[in-house]
Amino acid sequence: MLAKRLLPDFERPTQELAQHILEVEARETDLTARYQQQDLFADKKPCVQWLKKQINETVTALITQNGVHHLPSWALFSWYNVNRFGDHHAPHTHPHSYLSGTYYVQLPRHQNDPLVENPHSGCISFYDPRNGANMITTGSEPDSRPVYRVTPSPGTLLIWPSPLQHAVYPNLSGDLRISISFNVIVDKK
Repeated sequence: MLAKRLLPDFERPTQELAQHILEVEARETDLTARYQQQDLFADKKPCVQWLKKQINETVTALITQNGVHHLPSWALFSWYNVNRFGDHHAPHTHPHSYLSGTYYVQLPRHQNDPLVENPHSGCISFYDPRNGANMITTGSEPDSRPVYRVTPSPGTLLIWPSPLQHAVYPNLSGDLRISISFNVIVDKK
């Protein structure tokens, strides 16, 4: 399951998020690398709380859509990422979480340009968790690809199961790639 949603009326709060993140990052330049020390959703700025509300609503819809009638309680842990030229995220998962996701604030402008040498700059890929499943296909089945790549746009919210391995392509642009990642941590009670 990979949920993709373009958030409604995202333009203004997303611009405010970009400005806020860049202001915070100017004070602490390595905070992206120290993501575990962030707790972005503790910030009371309206743009941050807008995003938190959108994520909670989307998670509620996903869980109920999957037949769960008694919603568990959960907490959101979030952090921002500012990726400059060459920055990337190697394949990884998000342990100790139920769902994970990313909200896209700003992306390299040439990302969808077919004339650019590497149009996948800053894209995210998800890897098929079924070990060897694509080895027995003819290649024409829709689920035969071992890697599923998403080219997001600003305002896009992606949510996936936390154990799903994923990676972010290197940013090969002079433009910043700004995103907000999060984990949905379900209360075990």
